[in-house]
Amino acid sequence: MDVLSLFDVEPSGPTRVPSPAPATVSVSATAPAAPVLLAVDGNSLAHRAFHAYGRVDESLGVARGGLYGFVALLCAISDKVGADGVVVGFDCRSGSERKRRHPEYKANRAEKDPALYDLLDEAPTVLVELGVPVIVPPGWEADDVVGSAAASAEAAGWRCVVATSDRDAFSLISGMTSVLRLRSGLDNAIEMDAAALRRAVGVAPQQYVQFAALRGDSSDNLPGIPGIGPSRAKAVLGAYATIEDAVADPMGCRSVLGRSLGQALIDDLASPESVFRRNVGLMSIRRDLPVHVDSCRRRAGSGTIERCLRAWELPMLTARAVMALGARPDLVPPPLRAPGE
Repeated sequence: MDVLSLFDVEPSGPTRVPSPAPATVSVSATAPAAPVLLAVDGNSLAHRAFHAYGRVDESLGVARGGLYGFVALLCAISDKVGADGVVVGFDCRSGSERKRRHPEYKANRAEKDPALYDLLDEAPTVLVELGVPVIVPPGWEADDVVGSAAASAEAAGWRCVVATSDRDAFSLISGMTSVLRLRSGLDNAIEMDAAALRRAVGVAPQQYVQFAALRGDSSDNLPGIPGIGPSRAKAVLGAYATIEDAVADPMGCRSVLGRSLGQALIDDLASPESVFRRNVGLMSIRRDLPVHVDSCRRRAGSGTIERCLRAWELPMLTARAVMALGARPDLVPPPLRAPGE
C-alpha cells in the first residue's frame, strides 16, 4: 500500500491508510514505568472516521468506509501510545443527565447523518468481537467513561492516555494521565500533559473546568460570562487558584478583570442562576463510573481478530489489529495499591 496520512482523503482517487506510527506517547517524565491504558472517546473517533472515510466505500473496496477508518485509527492510536489495555466509551443515546439538568445543552447541534448513526451502532459490536471492552453508561457520555477509566487506571498503578477531540478532557491530566487530542490526521494529534496545557492555555489541569466555564463552550451551547474570554479567564486563574478564591477577594478580582467585569463575576457566583456554576456542573467529567482495568487488558487471539474482521469485510486490517489490539502475554500485572495509598 502507498502511504497516505490517515484522514488525508483524496476525494477523486483511492484512499489508503498508512502503517501505524511507531512513536510512543510519554505521559510524564517523572511517571514510574507502568502499563498503559488507552481510554478512547468512541463518539469522537467515529465522527472523525466517518467524515474521512464514510463516503469513499468504492475506492476502499469494502462495504463500510467509516468502519474501516474507525478500526484503522484505533489500531494506529493503540500502536502510537504502546497500549497494554484498551477501553472505548460511547455516549448513551437513550437519555442524557446533562440535558435533563439543562435542556439547552448541545441543542445547537445539527442532526447527524443517518449513516453516522449506523457506524455508531456497528462500531461497538465490532470492538466487542475484537476483544475491546466497550462502555455505554446510561445517561452519561463517552467523556465520563474515559474520565473514570483514567481514575481507575491511576488507582491500579497504570498510566492512562485519553484519546479524544474534546478539550474538556484536559481536566483529566495528571502525572499518570495524558490526553492525546485527535485532530485532522493522526500526525496532527497533540499530546497534552500538564506542561503542554500550561503552555497552550495558561492554566493547570485542575483549573481547566473553571477556565472553560468562564469562557463558555459554543459547541455545547454553553455561553460563558459575558466579556470574559480565554485571556481574561487565564488572567484571573493566574492570580487565584480558583474562581471562588477570586470572588472572595472583591478588590483583587476587580483589579484583575476590571471593575465592571470583576463585579459581574462576583454577582454571577452570588446568584442562584449562576452561569459559572451551571457550566462547571455540566463540564465536569465523572470519575466514578465502574471501569475494571484488568478487564481492559489486550487478550484477543489472532484467530479471533481475523474471524471478526473477515466477517465485517475488513480482512486487510487483520495484521495491524493483531499487532495493535491482540493479546499481550508478556504483560506483567502491576501490584495493586492498598486502599488509601
